[in-house]
Amino acid sequence: MKNWLILLTALLVVMGIMQPAQAEAETVFYTKSSVAHADGSTTPVYAVNEPMTIQLDWTYSGEEPAVYKVPDPFKISKDEEQSLKTAIGETIGILKLNAAENTVTAVLDEAAKAGATGTAAIPALFNKDKLTKIGSYDVLFPTGETISFTVTEAATGAIKVVALDANSKAKLAGSAFTVVNESGKVVASLTTNSAGEALVPNLEFGTYTVTQTAAPDGYAVPEDPWKIDLNTVLVTKEISHEKATGLMGALNITVVEKSSTTPIAGAEFELKPESGLFSKKVVTDEKGQASLTSLSYGKYILTQTKTDSDYVLPTDSWTITIGSQTPVEQKVENTLVNAYGTLTVTLTDASSSAVLKGAEYSLYDEAKKLVSKVVTNDKGVASFTNVKAGSYMLEETKAPDGYTRSTDKTALTIKSGETVELKLKNTKIAAASSSSTETKAAGTLPRTGDESGMMYMFGGILLAAGTMLLMKKGKRA
Repeated sequence: MKNWLILLTALLVVMGIMQPAQAEAETVFYTKSSVAHADGSTTPVYAVNEPMTIQLDWTYSGEEPAVYKVPDPFKISKDEEQSLKTAIGETIGILKLNAAENTVTAVLDEAAKAGATGTAAIPALFNKDKLTKIGSYDVLFPTGETISFTVTEAATGAIKVVALDANSKAKLAGSAFTVVNESGKVVASLTTNSAGEALVPNLEFGTYTVTQTAAPDGYAVPEDPWKIDLNTVLVTKEISHEKATGLMGALNITVVEKSSTTPIAGAEFELKPESGLFSKKVVTDEKGQASLTSLSYGKYILTQTKTDSDYVLPTDSWTITIGSQTPVEQKVENTLVNAYGTLTVTLTDASSSAVLKGAEYSLYDEAKKLVSKVVTNDKGVASFTNVKAGSYMLEETKAPDGYTRSTDKTALTIKSGETVELKLKNTKIAAASSSSTETKAAGTLPRTGDESGMMYMFGGILLAAGTMLLMKKGKRA
């Protein structure tokens, strides 16, 4: 029994010793954690979309460094490797940042000496999936600190682009750019003004890609885009322009609705050379137009990447050959998602508003060609379905029994996905007059030449003659 007690006591003692050692092993190498804004300040108020850094103080004791786990609601911005530098600037290894695992791993050189110290800056953001509210938080870090801070609504800033001559530094008007966010969405298309400047306001903090799409006459368009980290109220990007050397061409894109001239604004395109070494994005304006200038001679692939929600995005790409200084004109048609509409006609009596069955309506297109004929049903309704979007003329070609056909023609426009409703009326045909018949029935006096009158007269003569003959016979007797 005593042996069991001795063994249990020894086990508890060992566990008591190991627990502090294990806790210490979890943070060995890292000694202190703190959070800072991108500019290095530590005011504990952060916008929900604000980039920041987690500052990690470290000391190398000769033991293998522990893996540092960044606590929620923070997340490492991106995978990267940093040089691990001491406080005196000596590189003794690397830091591996794993965004998916949210971990920091230090890998030291064999020559690293115990006692070295330093501070690492880990780029971080808030993990919005882990933020339950806009407000105050207390977060426990692996090194033992509880850091309190307040999260506010998303912050915004502006990007200003300044176009300059590479040699004279003169500001250049007419340089065109597109600004794309981290999701690949074009958030702005801009052109420098007479002061050589263009501004995009009200952008949420984050990383943006700026691509030049056109340059002033005589200047080349840089092929490579620029990455801009927006983490303050205003970020200014100066872009130098070199004079064009060699022959350059241009591409003009026009996007319209299929089988019409209706322009489509907001359509996005990407142009790549056959080599695929770079790409440029443009967005059509309210006229459905976009341009790319200062393009080196060669072959390019043009792809439409976005269109208006009413249209189907084309799946085809176009091969563009730039081989002269005359701009290449590329027309692109987008098909409506629903290219058809509906027309309903309701016919009623002009006086009683009763619905009228049996009226025939004919629909004609702009070329006066008959499109369809429909007859009103028991509810007085004639429906024209699957009518292609366009302009039409409606005519009543047959009236219901007992009604006068309307000679009016109705001009109308059918739009895709919409229903046009018309309410029309017909008037009853007036009843025929019967006054002559009634007059004859009321007047019963015989007229000269009337056959019945002659018969009465002849009968009277015969009666008189018979009477006289009887009287003569009586006298003789």
